Amino acid sequence: MVTPRLPQERPTPQSSSLQGISPQGPSLQRASPQGISPQGSSPQGSSPQGSSPQGSSPQSQPQLRLPEQNQHEQNQPKHRLSQSALDIPRSGIRDVFDRVDAVPDAISLCVGEPSDTAAPHIVEAACASMRNGQTKYTNILGIEEFRTAVARYSAEVKGLRYDPRAEIQAVDGATMGLFLALKTVVGPGDEVIIPSPFFTSYDAEVMLCGADVITVPLRAQHHMQLNADDIERAITPRTKAVILNSPGNPSGAVTPAEELRRIAAVCIRHDIWAISDEVYHPYVFGSAANPVVPSAQANPVVPPPQEAALTAAMPAAPSIAGIPGMKERTIVVESLSKTFAMTGWRIGYLLAPDAVIEQTAKIAELMHSSVNATAQYGAVAALTGPRDHIESMRRHYDHNRSIVLNALRETNGLNAIDPQGAFYAFVDIRRTGMDSETFSTRLLHDEHVAVVPGNAFGAVGEGFIRLSYAGDTQELTEAMMRLRRFAATHTPPVFARHTRAFHPVEMMA
Repeated sequence: MVTPRLPQERPTPQSSSLQGISPQGPSLQRASPQGISPQGSSPQGSSPQGSSPQGSSPQSQPQLRLPEQNQHEQNQPKHRLSQSALDIPRSGIRDVFDRVDAVPDAISLCVGEPSDTAAPHIVEAACASMRNGQTKYTNILGIEEFRTAVARYSAEVKGLRYDPRAEIQAVDGATMGLFLALKTVVGPGDEVIIPSPFFTSYDAEVMLCGADVITVPLRAQHHMQLNADDIERAITPRTKAVILNSPGNPSGAVTPAEELRRIAAVCIRHDIWAISDEVYHPYVFGSAANPVVPSAQANPVVPPPQEAALTAAMPAAPSIAGIPGMKERTIVVESLSKTFAMTGWRIGYLLAPDAVIEQTAKIAELMHSSVNATAQYGAVAALTGPRDHIESMRRHYDHNRSIVLNALRETNGLNAIDPQGAFYAFVDIRRTGMDSETFSTRLLHDEHVAVVPGNAFGAVGEGFIRLSYAGDTQELTEAMMRLRRFAATHTPPVFARHTRAFHPVEMMA
């Protein structure tokens, strides 16, 4: 079962974007581990007279215990697990993976990673670094070549200018980067605002820092995009940061630059940090796929591009760090996992003011000494090399996205608006009458298709499922056919009889 999440939610007018859905999940109950004792009694007729021995009765007989059971209980640790660890919820996505393992022929739409692998020039650069003996500890900030490559890429693709000497740090993937960012700017008693539904590690990482999670709902009328008014209503004197994610997981929503400017004004007005998770930045579609205009600000530390092809504008979601007044109060969390199909390499980076990087580097050094050298050399090739691999993946995702949306438009009982980025659709399944957990479990059992229940992304996600369209197109087409069949079978006739034009519904993605 998906572990319910228990963040607080700041009350706001019409605080939930999902009608009839409470933003608060059920109470979290945890069972204390206990030993198992056989409850058997003395067999009747065990004495020659067929009765209990003198002075005893079946109720007073000692319980029979096997020697190996006694030894097992003696070896059990007593009171050795920290409450802070027990309080951290397990990822609901992992629960789904466990269920999928029991259905070997299932088509999985669960995994949030590209179907491609790293381009050949990236792999070769990593292998060459090993052959050349570049396998030792590195600077905790990362090798100089990596940080310079990050600075150059960030300027060309996202219009952001950062000094590789003091404002960039290599990290072991975005999840580690997010934790380092949070650990640096929040502490016990602080509050962190998280728009919900959200990626499964956000609330847990805030809890690991001793801070309190305050969720604000992402609303259908805003196309699941971040909203400045909702964020501002949730701010209190204890608020230290807001986590932003655009393109969003699980929603696929891309927040436009105009709304980011309004959010920036809120952060400046209330003096709070913006922690911006931008790992899906190149995967934007439709009207959201507008190339970012590189910053004209000079940066003598970053060398100019050596190849004309690298200066070509590439579609990218806007970053709040590029808004005047926000660089000094924003921590950008980035990864090469999605952009360059390098999920298993575990390599990403932070962009932040030098005072922040000084602290994140100190914490990181205590945790892992340095980031994998081989991954860094491969990342240099990724960041400085050809970008046709990224564009090829973007086209693939856009094609698969159309398959998903066309199938959903033809299905009674399932609804979604167009996801504008990443490679997910967040699908409303409430008209089937099932909750997220039941729907996903029965879909796997009946049709051998695996999706993630929406409540894995917070209580606001109840009544939805997330599906990834990053995989094989043929498998996706088959999975959507099975999903349509399942929904048609389980949608009440009152909904199945009407067309969408006759029976309009609220849609989300």
